[in-house]
Amino acid sequence: MYDFILILHFLGLTMGAGTSFYLLGLALHVRRIKDPEVAKKIMLGAGAAISGVGLIGLILLLASGYFLLMQSGIGINTLNWAFWVKMAMVVAILFYTVMMKILTIKAKRKEGEAGIAAMKKMKRFTAIGPFLTFLVISFALLAFR
Repeated sequence: MYDFILILHFLGLTMGAGTSFYLLGLALHVRRIKDPEVAKKIMLGAGAAISGVGLIGLILLLASGYFLLMQSGIGINTLNWAFWVKMAMVVAILFYTVMMKILTIKAKRKEGEAGIAAMKKMKRFTAIGPFLTFLVISFALLAFR
């Protein structure tokens, strides 16, 4: 059972991490488009679809991580500093995901300058996702060496 949950954990990691890199690539692509309305449609079309995959991956990652800890028999008090830094980065990813979701909703619902401004914020913040992903993976490796 532990191995199956570990597979689900890595699947969730792949879905979540892959999404952050995809959205960064999409934001870099959209920067080349001069018409902000066209850029908004691309970012909120493909980006929104892939964002849903990333959210499912994040939920799978959190749930499987909880069950991995419960099955391993490791006491919470025995976890090292790297684990707690990793968990802080997970909280940062959750905050980042919620913030990006709010910006997406604003960009979709608002017309004109307000919607374009929300989309521009999304494009600026997309580099944070891969960076947080890198930190979480790095500290996970340190925590479970």
